[in-house]
Amino acid sequence: MDVLLGVDVGSTNIKGVAYTSEGRSLSVASRPTPTQYVGLRQAQHDPETLWQEVASVLREVVDALPGHAHVAGMAIASVGEAGVPLDAHGRALYPIIAWYDERSVPQAEWWAKTVGVTEIYQRTGLPLGHTFTLNKLLWLREKELEVFNRISRWLCVADYIAYRLTGEQCMGYSLASRTMALDLRCRRWSTEMLDHAALEASVFPELRPEGSLVGHVTAEAACETGLPKGLPVFVGGHDHICGSLAVGACYPGIVLDSTGTTEAELVTLDAVEEYLGRADLSFCLGCHVVRGRYYAIGSILGAGSMLHWLATLLWSAEGFEREAALQALTQAAGQSVPGAHGLYILPYLAGAGSPERDPTARGLFVGLSLAHTRADIARAAIEGLAYELRLLWEALERFTGQHIVKVISIGGGARNTFWNQVKADVTGRDLEVPEHVEAVTLGAAILAGMGSGIYRDEKDAQKRISISTHRIHPQAENVAFYDGQYRLLMREIRPLATALGRKSVVLYKPA
Repeated sequence: MDVLLGVDVGSTNIKGVAYTSEGRSLSVASRPTPTQYVGLRQAQHDPETLWQEVASVLREVVDALPGHAHVAGMAIASVGEAGVPLDAHGRALYPIIAWYDERSVPQAEWWAKTVGVTEIYQRTGLPLGHTFTLNKLLWLREKELEVFNRISRWLCVADYIAYRLTGEQCMGYSLASRTMALDLRCRRWSTEMLDHAALEASVFPELRPEGSLVGHVTAEAACETGLPKGLPVFVGGHDHICGSLAVGACYPGIVLDSTGTTEAELVTLDAVEEYLGRADLSFCLGCHVVRGRYYAIGSILGAGSMLHWLATLLWSAEGFEREAALQALTQAAGQSVPGAHGLYILPYLAGAGSPERDPTARGLFVGLSLAHTRADIARAAIEGLAYELRLLWEALERFTGQHIVKVISIGGGARNTFWNQVKADVTGRDLEVPEHVEAVTLGAAILAGMGSGIYRDEKDAQKRISISTHRIHPQAENVAFYDGQYRLLMREIRPLATALGRKSVVLYKPA
């Protein structure tokens, strides 16, 4: 029996899953992603500790496989933007700066002043932001010059794990799309961007298509992970994009709603030239893991993080652990009423994402009174996220010219039935939710299956993999109510709230 391994190195957890060629899970392992919080919105990961946790996950997955299983290949997906600087001997030089870490905001401002946001977008498909890889490299040059001068290569997280497994260095196009160094038109490293940053092109590795061979598991890595020596490792990719491949959300007109720490909305594009030329900064563009295709993606920053924060704030005093507190928040929200008795929450606690990007924006409670309960606050938070989702989808339709015909929801948030129902009611759209699917690991495994010849292409994989789904239908009585509320919010309340949210950083700026 052929088995495919998929690994997902995420912001919160590291997951590994072994799949049959029909997509059935045989063994699963997970560990928290080791993270050090070193300042306000500043976090990092130790590369060696991260590798050891991945190795531990892989060993657990392999140890649980039946004796007749033959591991045919594996691939790794990960967060974008973050990466590992290596010296000439391939040794990690510095902690992995988390993708969302804000220490590189001044470097992003330098790009805005010296190149301009329009030119950057037309070259890379990225609205300028502090998260992208080039800003992390420039921060290292300014703040850690001794480290910077020793950098020979930068690998994104998934590529670093593949390197530790095989000793080979390369990068797929989907992760390269998050570096701000990829010329999206030509699908090559941008000489113009690298020259402006005074960086050598050799700092980034060879580009290879997702699903192509990276190398084979070395004897040393086999000892550490329990994987067979010589196992082929294939190019994986950016986590959200791998997830879209797994559930078939890789065709125009289908939206992937990927809800976790951040809620990302992705649609597939057949071509990208038109959108680059238009230079509308509402959404990021990039290369899909499906060869020859592209994507547009936008996000609600910190969606899952906001609910976890609120749950901990309101329920931790009663002894609830993190996940139990979130369940308590969801149950309480169901005890309130649509509209949360007049309370609205602008969910910009981690900044504003698409379509009105502003990382310095902050959240607001509007209409809060002594009469409001925890249940009202919980419901208003979930409704506030759903209103942002409707706004984002409407903007995505305008941006791409595509009519949304299907929404597929994945990620940890997709398991929250109440949240899904509010999304459906506020947007007036059905949500299709795959059951019992770790979409990102499955997407990575499919890439390994394509590379190893088990699948001819993505269509063959999707025909052979059966995924059970259930639909969340909008409730008619709630749709009418929320439609009126949404129009009122967009016309009168939200413009004032967003203006105040942006001014709040001027009223108070932490030292």
